[in-house]
Amino acid sequence: CLTGFFFHFANANVLLVLGELMGGDEDGAPRRSAIPLIAGAIVLAQATMAIATYAGDKMTFLGVGRKPLFLAGLATLPIRCALIIFWKDAGDAYLLSTQILDGIGGGLCGLIHPYLVADITFGSGRFNVIMGLTASFFGLGATLSNFLGQLVVERFGHVASLMGSLGLSVVPLLLFLAMPETMGQRGQNQHKKDDNAQELTDEYKKMAA
Repeated sequence: CLTGFFFHFANANVLLVLGELMGGDEDGAPRRSAIPLIAGAIVLAQATMAIATYAGDKMTFLGVGRKPLFLAGLATLPIRCALIIFWKDAGDAYLLSTQILDGIGGGLCGLIHPYLVADITFGSGRFNVIMGLTASFFGLGATLSNFLGQLVVERFGHVASLMGSLGLSVVPLLLFLAMPETMGQRGQNQHKKDDNAQELTDEYKKMAA
C-alpha cells in the first residue's frame, strides 16, 4: 500500500508538468501544438505500456521474480523526472520521449501488482479486499500528487515540482527493497496453519488416550 501510494504520489503530477512544458510558450500561453503533443504523450505511454506488460508477462513465465520486475517499474520514475528536468529546454521531441519510461513503469507495476496480492493472500479469501485497499491508496496518492504538484508549479515553477516528484520517487524504491520475494510462496502460510492444526490434533489425541 505505501509503495503504491508514494509511487503514484510522485508520478501522477509529472504528466501535467510535462504537458505544460511542451505546450506552453515562454510567457506561459498555450501553443497551437499543445493538444497534439499531450495526446502524443498519452498515446506513446499507452503503447509502451502494452509492450512492457506483454514482455513482463513473458518474463514471469520464464521464472523472473516479482521483485526485480516491480523494482524495474519503480526505477523508471526517478530516471524520467531527472531526464525531464535535464531536457526541459532541449525540445519537444526529447520531452516526449520520456513517456516511454512512463509506459514501462506503468506496464510493469500494473502487471505485477495483482501477482503480488495473489501471492500474499493465497488461500485467505482476501484477494479482492486487498486489491481494493491497495487501489484506494494508489488513487489517494495520485489525487494528492495532482493537487499539491500544481500548487508547487504555481508558486515555485515547473522545475521545483519535478524536483519534488524526483525526491518522492525514491521512497517507493526504498520501501520495496525491504519486501521479500513472493514468487513461489503461495500456499506456504496455509500449509503452516494446516501443520500447526495437525500438531494440536495429535497432541489432543495423545492427551485423550
